[in-house]
Order: sequence, then structure tokens, then C-alpha cells
Amino acid sequence: MKADLIPEPVRTADAVHHALLGEVSFSRHLNPINEGEARRAFLSGRKAEPPFAYLPLVQADELLRRLDAAEPPRDHPAGALVGSCMDSTRQLIVALRDRSAEAFDQMACSAGWYPDADLLGLQFDEHERDDSPIEHSAPRLIGHLREALDRRGLGDWTIDQDPVMAARVLVDGAKRVIRVKPDARFRQRDLERLVVHEIDVHVQRTVNGQAQALRCFETGLPDSLATEEGLAMQAEQRAGVANPGVLARQVAVIRAIDIGRKVGFRELYEQLSREVGSALAWGIGLRIKRGLARPGEPGVYAKDSVYLAGWKQVGDWLDAGGDIRQLYVGKVGLQDPIEQWAAQGWLSWQPVPSLWYRDSGQSPPLTRPG
Repeated sequence: MKADLIPEPVRTADAVHHALLGEVSFSRHLNPINEGEARRAFLSGRKAEPPFAYLPLVQADELLRRLDAAEPPRDHPAGALVGSCMDSTRQLIVALRDRSAEAFDQMACSAGWYPDADLLGLQFDEHERDDSPIEHSAPRLIGHLREALDRRGLGDWTIDQDPVMAARVLVDGAKRVIRVKPDARFRQRDLERLVVHEIDVHVQRTVNGQAQALRCFETGLPDSLATEEGLAMQAEQRAGVANPGVLARQVAVIRAIDIGRKVGFRELYEQLSREVGSALAWGIGLRIKRGLARPGEPGVYAKDSVYLAGWKQVGDWLDAGGDIRQLYVGKVGLQDPIEQWAAQGWLSWQPVPSLWYRDSGQSPPLTRPG
């Protein structure tokens, strides 16, 4: 099936979904708008749990109605694909509207975010630490990222400072923007690492997805997130810029997600503090309890499990001879039938960053993998 034969209702649904993602910055509704104040209240003992406050998603029901009105015909394979993307967005909207442990649990179960026994059993003997100074400001990183974007011919991307973030840096592909937390600080290693992670993976996969028949390849298929983040971590390692001890820290995150399903923030924080120190315990607790109206109760935002899960999955796939070009057709997952979709005309092969070809000294070919 060629791209121009995708039914019009499917294309319309895809366009509506993409437009919605371009309008709403969901991260601004997910992350606390009072992180500093909540942290001080919690650590001082004035509050038993951090009193997180959020920007309410007041338009949630209207967004859901828009998605429902554009529902594609799911008896068509492209309609089923677009529909599954819309379902993921629906679950996020409901979670940010209700802010209940139940809504976040449903989202995690559908996405397969909860760590299994194999993932929980991973261990890494990583005692190395990066003791270099944390000397670079957000404007310094922004300038470095700007230069990297321009060198790659991506001058139409923008970089904004955004104070309502749990991460220091994130890519919002639907808006073609990289967001940087204005009070964040960075090591020298971070400057190159974040170029690899954010631009050579997240931005490039977004740009490549834009060239495809459906916009969902630009914003991300439902099962693409673990591949996305795992690929970024593998790219860091390949480029020699990964942070020391990163895998051991991700194991701590995985365990925290498992524990946080059963306990509230205070108990989780105290247990993590004994294992990884108070600063990292707060950071992990924030990331896996954000979005919830009652962080003092059991329940988690489990998305961060994808980093370690994806690192292992992508690493195993590459070790088995997987062709990196398949992962750069857009924001796809390892399990997606890339060859089949390419044969149907939904996908065309796109550029791959040169870091994946440094060992061979070859330029990445832009022809169909054979």
C-alpha cells in the first residue's frame, strides 16, 4: 500500500492528533510548578509529604472530545496505528486531569512501564564518579546546542528555557523545540553528551519522522519510548560521553518505581536516602511521584523505567546485528515492522548520524537496507 492510498479519515485523525500535541505542552502540566518550595517544606519537616502544585489541564475534556471526533477506522492497519497513538494521548490526558494513582497505573500498564523481575534483577558494579566541576550554566548549554543544531542543518529548531521541568533538558518534537531548565548546571562532559542524546537521537528521529506519510512517526508511536531512550543511552556510550555510574543509578530508579507503587513519598525518600544519598533520593522521588495529586500515597509515574529497559533491549538488538537505519526512519520501536511499512510506502529511509559509523569510517548509506 502506497502512502497516497492511506484513507482520508486516517490522515485526518493523524493530523488532528499531531495538531493537539503541537498545542499542548503536557510536561508543563505533569511537573510541579513549585518544586523548590515543596522541597523546602518537605525537607524541613513542615510537611509530611511534598505539597506539589500543578498547572491544571483545564481543557482536558475538550481535548478528549477532539480526539473522539477524529476517531479513525481501525479496521485499516494505518487507522489502527494512528488510533493506538491517540489512545496513549487519551490516557495521558486523563491522568493529568484526574491525577489519581489509578489513572497513572492504567497508563503504565498499557505502556508496559512497570519493571519486570529480570529488569529488577540487573546489577552494575559502577563505583566510578564524575567529580569534574559543575561549571556551565543553562545559557552556556543553550549556546552549545544551538551551534550543534546549526551544524546539522537544523536551524529551524528553537531552544527555550522552561522552569517547569523535572529533567534538565527535554525535546518537544511536536513543537520543534528543545527545553532547558533555566537554573540547571552542567559539567563539561554534559555539553557533548546532551548533543548526542538530545540532538543525534531525539531531534534526528523527530526530523526523520516528519518526512514520512503519517505525522505519528514524527511524534512517536505508542511503543517507541523505550527504544527512543535506550537508543539515546547506547549512543552516549558509543560516543564515549556517557556519565559514569549511569546504569547503577538507573537500577535505583527501577527499584524506586517498584517500591513507590506500594508506599508514599516519605517512606520512599527515606529508603532511597540510605541507599543513594538524600540529593539523588529527592530527584528520583520527584520524577516518579510527579503528576500525582497525593504523592504521600502509593502510586507512581512509571515512565522512567524505559531508560534501563530500552538500553538493554536496544543493546541486545544491536549486538544481534540489528541495522541502525531501521531505528532512524522516525520515532519507531524495535518491535515495529519497519521493512513491511517501507514496502507499503509508509516509510522512506532517512539519514543516520555519523556517530553510528565512526568505527567503520564509512558514511551511512541512504538506501533501503538489504
